[in-house]
Amino acid sequence: IMKLTVLGLCGQSVFLEVEHFHVPGETIHAKSLHSEPGGKGFNQAVAASRLGAEVSFFTCVGQDGEGTACLEFLKKEGVYPIAQVDASSRTAYACVLTDCVGENRVTVYQGASSKMTPEFIREKREVFAQSDLLLLNNEYPMDCNVAVLELAEQYGIPAILNPAPAQKIDMELLRKFFLITPNYSEAISLLGEPANCVRHLPALFRAKGICRAVVTLGRGGALLIDGEQTISFPALPSRARDTTGAGDAFNAALAVSLMSGSSLEKAVEYAINVAALSVREPYVMPGLPTKQQVKLNFKPVHPREMEEL
Repeated sequence: IMKLTVLGLCGQSVFLEVEHFHVPGETIHAKSLHSEPGGKGFNQAVAASRLGAEVSFFTCVGQDGEGTACLEFLKKEGVYPIAQVDASSRTAYACVLTDCVGENRVTVYQGASSKMTPEFIREKREVFAQSDLLLLNNEYPMDCNVAVLELAEQYGIPAILNPAPAQKIDMELLRKFFLITPNYSEAISLLGEPANCVRHLPALFRAKGICRAVVTLGRGGALLIDGEQTISFPALPSRARDTTGAGDAFNAALAVSLMSGSSLEKAVEYAINVAALSVREPYVMPGLPTKQQVKLNFKPVHPREMEEL
């Protein structure tokens, strides 16, 4: 069975549906309210479990009802939570505004998630030793990712970094990942220099010694940089009701597909299918598809080699 280990924030998310986003000084009324547990890594862990992986999820919560609810939800989804509990902090919380065309504005209170420690990770080294793949993001202090990478190198396990939320990361550290999966704005942030268009990205990444990346482009599909090759994947047409969590569904699917032995190209095709299915339902959890749903709705994606600038 495929064993994935994910590191990430978990907390409660509240979703408000609005006609349009605020302008300064404006009070607006929400059309609906929904609350569910979430977080980038949390969503990725649940998505991967639904797609058939055995998932361990490292997180840090407060000693409160929200933290307990998050961990219970994970167990119900078949995810094995490994939680550091910080009694001095509240569990993380997020507020997601969605407008009438399905675009989002997300505000996150990190709370306990900023208290995760490298020591806690190193104490649980046996979990990493038994993993087939590791999936990380930027929701935790960077020294936690560094601790995971050290274990990954020690045990010869590939690690994927979804560098979100965007922040500057040392290039030497980035090169240690098997794969990085930024969206367009995160890619620009990592490179630390502007790219006038998507076609500039591959050359800029290679110049920094990053030869393997998948750049997600929302409705523009995805870009696979693999060695000297750059392949452009169109998005699948999908009636998007809510794009929240689509990137997390994409990353989980990519990891699950790679663990099952697929090529990078096939893994991206699978991930595009999963992301397209995930946006059909409102909120995050109701939209994350099962392995069976993906099988029934799978559509071929026709990639093409991209002319670079």
